Amino acid sequence: MMKDPLLKIRGLKTYFYTDEGVVKAVDNVDLDIYKGETLGLVGESGCGKSTMALSIMKLIQKPGRIIDGEIFFSETDILKLKDNEVRNIRGGLISMIFQDPLSSLNPVYTIGNQISEAVEIHQKTSDKKEVKDIVLKSMKEVGIPDTELRYSDYPFQFSGGMRQRVMIAMALSCQPQLLIADEPTTSLDVTIQAQILDLMNSLRKIFDTSILLITHNLGIVAEIADKVAVMYAGKVIEYGDSITIFKNYLHPYTKALMGSIPRVDLKQDKLEMIPGTVPSLTNPPPGCRFWPRCKYATEECKEVEPPLIEVEPGHKAACIRYDKINFEEHSE
Repeated sequence: MMKDPLLKIRGLKTYFYTDEGVVKAVDNVDLDIYKGETLGLVGESGCGKSTMALSIMKLIQKPGRIIDGEIFFSETDILKLKDNEVRNIRGGLISMIFQDPLSSLNPVYTIGNQISEAVEIHQKTSDKKEVKDIVLKSMKEVGIPDTELRYSDYPFQFSGGMRQRVMIAMALSCQPQLLIADEPTTSLDVTIQAQILDLMNSLRKIFDTSILLITHNLGIVAEIADKVAVMYAGKVIEYGDSITIFKNYLHPYTKALMGSIPRVDLKQDKLEMIPGTVPSLTNPPPGCRFWPRCKYATEECKEVEPPLIEVEPGHKAACIRYDKINFEEHSE
């Protein structure tokens, strides 16, 4: 019997009201994350991935506004909670690792001080020794060496990879049920990237934490994600388990993304390029938002907005021609 999702998003709309018009950054999105699983949210820059994360945390600031939808976390609709009630969830039950660890850490406070603040607030303890023990344990769990010495260091004394470990330690210090990781390996070299991903994977198994991994790197998603949701121009256009998405993708955009990845197991003269540009979210094209860049598009695609439908158990796609495209794909 399928359990209820830990996080259930339905009909989420987050818009930004600017002088140029209304930017529909997240437009009528449904998404589920189950206990103990990692969901990879992928797509080009500007497709709405980070806005989705900030909406879950209820951190959207003006001129942005969540205008519609529901975000259920353990059967509680976050969007109906008051600010002080959301703070009891944010940082404690749901933690977030932001893109740039250097800008997310305060340069004038020590690492120990900053992690301690999170522990004191969310574990509601003021016992200094207990707090420090929790902080040192968290630092050790994420692989920071010489924790007693590094506890008193400042962010500038840490490398990029170590600062990211600090952010993970801060996020996990309260043992959250959901960890949102927004581009956690940005600006890190491939060796450090691998270490951070291994760390997140092992901590997920230890604490049974669910992870929303936001990235444009499909290689990272293939390595640690159980499920994958593909976003394009503010909408989720394909969703399924990672093996299905990588082996039997059904949406032309997902196909194009896969074609842009270098493959060591195939002889490739050149990588596939997606023609055109990402549409403006203030005035998106009618019908399917991908049709101006899609070689499979028909007149119907320009007129009908495709719903995200379940094509096979657990696999959803928003394309009215998925069956024909899939046939062409296998006949090439």
